[in-house]
Order: sequence, then structure tokens, then C-alpha cells
Amino acid sequence: MDRPDFVLGHEPIGRRINVNQELRRIRRDPLDSLLAKLDQEKVKILSDDFSRYREAYWFYYLSFSRYLPAMSAAARYSRGPYWVRRSGGRYTEAERKLAKKHREIAPYLEFDFVNVLIHSRILLDRTVALARCFLTGPKLPSFTSFNEHKQFFLKLKVAFGAHEEYAEYMRQNTQWFEVPLKVVRDKFVVHASPKHMRFLGYPAGEWELDLNIMIPDGENPEKPLEKMKVIRVNAVRLSLDIQRLLIWFASYAEHAIAAQST
Repeated sequence: MDRPDFVLGHEPIGRRINVNQELRRIRRDPLDSLLAKLDQEKVKILSDDFSRYREAYWFYYLSFSRYLPAMSAAARYSRGPYWVRRSGGRYTEAERKLAKKHREIAPYLEFDFVNVLIHSRILLDRTVALARCFLTGPKLPSFTSFNEHKQFFLKLKVAFGAHEEYAEYMRQNTQWFEVPLKVVRDKFVVHASPKHMRFLGYPAGEWELDLNIMIPDGENPEKPLEKMKVIRVNAVRLSLDIQRLLIWFASYAEHAIAAQST
């Protein structure tokens, strides 16, 4: 089924994920091999691009290590104990334990999701800092902001020399950065936001607990909810978007650095 035009951002995964498997995947940093080759400083006294990247990746992983297990527990609660409670029934021992766990995590679900957004964005900023190791030329992009880094290539009117492949990837394969990551993090979490509704919900009605932003999109100010636009962020999709970028970045960087040394 095609997605409605008013829904922007991520599609749900559409299945129950294995949380432990996903966390093992996320914990494996695709840039490990590249960092081992570039970072030759054995003893660090001061932070540098490499240490800041490693810290950012660790915090990124920790944010998922909190949210994904909580998401799973919330989903299991919503499919079982929630309905027992609604119907006035009695919990089994397993349902009682799950209900207790849900009471403990429920106040922190959105907080943990916001941490995923924030640390995902920080990781991307730290990633482009490493591009200074291989991008060369008289005019270079920002190495502190992923957004400004990408905007440089979008505004470029000519080919980016020997690194046009890099520029083209940034232009064509990182649309997920603007929507949903940047727009949700910038406009609805960090900075002043337009009027909206924000909530965690199950877009596929089952296992995935996504962040949804509903924004009035009509022309009648007296009926602001008559027409709405929805921006959806799915944590697992976001991790896959970032993983694909990092895998590509590591491969490109290794080839570019090898070419420079020959």
C-alpha cells in the first residue's frame, strides 16, 4: 500500500525486531578499521577528531541501548497487560512483572527517544570532521556540521574535483538527514517550534514505537486540525540510515587515502 502524501519521514520496519541482535549490529562501528589506520597516537592527553568521534559513537550506541529494550517492553505491555487491565482481569505472574517494568520505563520513553535523535546528530557532525583527513582542495566544506557539510555540496556549481563521487553521495543519498532527523531535532526538539502535536505511537499497530509529529497543514486558522501533516521517526530505520552512511564513508575514505599515498 502506498503511503499517504501527508506522511513524511520513516516507514516502519513492519516486523518485530530482535533487540539484542539490533544492539549488536549498532554497537559495531563501521569506522573502526578506518580509525585504527588513521589514529596513530598511542597516548592521548588532549581530545582530537578521533577521540571525539569515538565518544560520539559510544553515546549514540548507549542511547539505542536504552530506547530499544524500553520500546520492546512497551510494545509487549500494550499487546498484553494493558488489555487485561482495561478489561478488569487479573494479571498472570509474567504479566504482573511486565506491567511493573512498564510503569518504571514509561516516563522515560520520549526522553530516551529524544536522546537517540540528539546523539545521532552529534555522531554525524563528528563523522564529517574525519573527512578533513582525505578531502583536499582550495575550497572545502565545513568539518564541524553535517548540515553545513552537505549544504556546501548542494550549492556547489561545479564538480568537486577528484572527490565528485563523495559530493554526489552527499547530495543524493542523505535525504533522510533533512527529513526526518534534522527537521525533527531542530524544529521540534531543540529550537522554537511551530504549533504541533508530538507523541509516541505504533504506526503498524504492533511492535515499533515511533516518534510522530503532527503539524497543522490547512489554510483555515479556525480549524487547525482539519488538515494535518505527519513526520515520523523510526529509531531502527534511523540506525540503518546512519549505518549505511558510515559503511560508505569508511570505504570511500580508505580508498581516497590510499590513492593520495601512491
